[in-house]
Amino acid sequence: MAGWMEQMRKRREKIIKTHAQWHSQNQMKKIRIFMTVIVITLVFSLAAGSLLAWSRMRGLFEPPASGSSTALSEMNPSKSGGLPVYSDSLSLMLVNQSNPLPSGYQVRLADFEGQKVDERIVPALKQMMEKARTDGCPLTLSGGYVDSDGQNRLYEDEVQRLMKNGNLSRVRAENQALNTVGKGGYSENQTGLAVTFSADGKQGDDFASAKQYHWLSENSVYYGFILRFPSEKESLTGMEFQPGHFRYVGTGNAVKMREYSMCLEEYAAYLSKQSQN
Repeated sequence: MAGWMEQMRKRREKIIKTHAQWHSQNQMKKIRIFMTVIVITLVFSLAAGSLLAWSRMRGLFEPPASGSSTALSEMNPSKSGGLPVYSDSLSLMLVNQSNPLPSGYQVRLADFEGQKVDERIVPALKQMMEKARTDGCPLTLSGGYVDSDGQNRLYEDEVQRLMKNGNLSRVRAENQALNTVGKGGYSENQTGLAVTFSADGKQGDDFASAKQYHWLSENSVYYGFILRFPSEKESLTGMEFQPGHFRYVGTGNAVKMREYSMCLEEYAAYLSKQSQN
């Protein structure tokens, strides 16, 4: 009888130990599953974060537009925000003292607000001026396309003015006039993509104090226009600050140029370097 009782006691102890071991193993299994879920979640979170960071960095350093081809062939305009979008060979055409107007360029003239401009910028120009008017900042379009002969006459008039009023020699007057007017064939006035604004009787340097100038500084990029000759970029553009002179470059390019704090010369060089990488 005593032997039988001893066997029963040992059997109960074995059952209790087995149950305790099973419970312990089950708890460990649950812990391992929980830890595995945490690790997988962390891995996915890190991967998603890395992908997002990479996407943002790529968006910052990629060329803002489709390319920087200097060919004069033009893509068919597509629509973006209701405005035509043209190839960079048109929108980013660089004309200055060092870069003459390309010989194959054909301007498409249209009459708008009493001035001649390239017809391809009319939709954006019209929308911008209408919005400015709605916002209480009506703009007067006081300048647009100028042909090469007309540009040379403007240049000569400025030379004569400087010689008379500034008491300058002709050589000095010519050099100074290059920084304010420019010669025919070396001025973007011949592109039809540049316009000059005035408002409330304020034009030239005085336009900088008009509320319309501040409106343009804030909003013009959304219509594809940039302040072509900023005061802080004179050494790069080769032209003195002209607060009323704006140039069409396309909305995407204009927004990026403001984001990067670049004038057209800098932006064109940037895109050229990017295309070589």
